[in-house]
Amino acid sequence: MLALTLLLPVQVSATPQEWQEYATTEHSYIAYRSLPSGVTELKAELTTTARLGSFLHLLENTASISDWVPHAEKATLIAQPQTNVHIVHTQFEGMFLIAPREMVTRSQWQQDRESLTVTIDVSDASDEYNVATQGVLMTAVAFRWTITPLNDKRIRITYQGYADPAGRLPDFIARKAALRAMKKTLAQLPQALENYPRAYTGIVEP
Repeated sequence: MLALTLLLPVQVSATPQEWQEYATTEHSYIAYRSLPSGVTELKAELTTTARLGSFLHLLENTASISDWVPHAEKATLIAQPQTNVHIVHTQFEGMFLIAPREMVTRSQWQQDRESLTVTIDVSDASDEYNVATQGVLMTAVAFRWTITPLNDKRIRITYQGYADPAGRLPDFIARKAALRAMKKTLAQLPQALENYPRAYTGIVEP
């Protein structure tokens, strides 16, 4: 997942910078900051009507990734070593001044049985799985999706994380592309989730 993680290192600082707001609506917001490593980190939140399992079904249907992730060309499930772990090869199309990117990631979900909150941690798995790539391979990848149940059959989806796109790009172009992609993703998610109104095996619904 994610063209929305096409980020580029910026000036290195000793501590993370303060979050800077990018976009806010009645049901969503997006912010960003620079980490000590120089990589830009995104934080985003969306409130919508859906089941907890709807988001997991959406992630699992890799063939539909282009329907809700801008510039995502293709995603392929490589392996599923455990029921809650998926290894995915994602390919992003190139854009103006941005070469095609790829990443091989491990996604692992778990649910807190008291709050029923679901977390999905995504990290690089390119060292574990030898996948032939043609675009620039992103390996410094780490982000988390959190799905929290609310009242009236609503959920809150939170994203926070980063990905170093590697290669060489002007900072402002990479950041702008990432923020625009995230904004489009949040706008398209509610409609995408409507296609999965069913429970997900292993997930307890409120």
